[in-house]
Amino acid sequence: MRRLLIPALFPLLFAACDREGGYSPILNSEPAADSVQTRMPRTLRLYYSALPDVERSSLRLVDPEGGDIPLRGLHTMAADDLMIEIMEPLANGDYAIHWTTVVADDPGEYSGVVNFSVKLAQEDP
Repeated sequence: MRRLLIPALFPLLFAACDREGGYSPILNSEPAADSVQTRMPRTLRLYYSALPDVERSSLRLVDPEGGDIPLRGLHTMAADDLMIEIMEPLANGDYAIHWTTVVADDPGEYSGVVNFSVKLAQEDP
C-alpha cells in the first residue's frame, strides 16, 4: 500500500512546487512586455491561461514618476483576458502595468508587473 501511495503523491508535490516556484497564469499582453511603443496605446489587454474573474481582478498603470494613470472600464472580451481603457495620453518614458487576478476555478490570487516603454516621435515646433 505504501509503495502505491508515495508515487501517487509526486504529481501533487510538483504542482505545489510550480505554484510556489513562480507559476503565473499570464500568457501575453498588449502592449507586449518589454516592448517600445511608437504609437500611443489606448488600451491595456492582458491574456491569461484561463478566464479571469473581473470582480476579483485589478489593473494599474504606473507612469515614469511613479504616479497612477487614470483607467476605466475593466472587462473581459471572453478571450481569457482583461482589458481596460487608458484615459490620458502617455508621455515618452517607462510604464508598468500592475495586475492582480483570480482565474477560472483556481482559488489562488496571482499578481505581477508588465513593463513597456513609450517612445513617440517628437514634432518640430
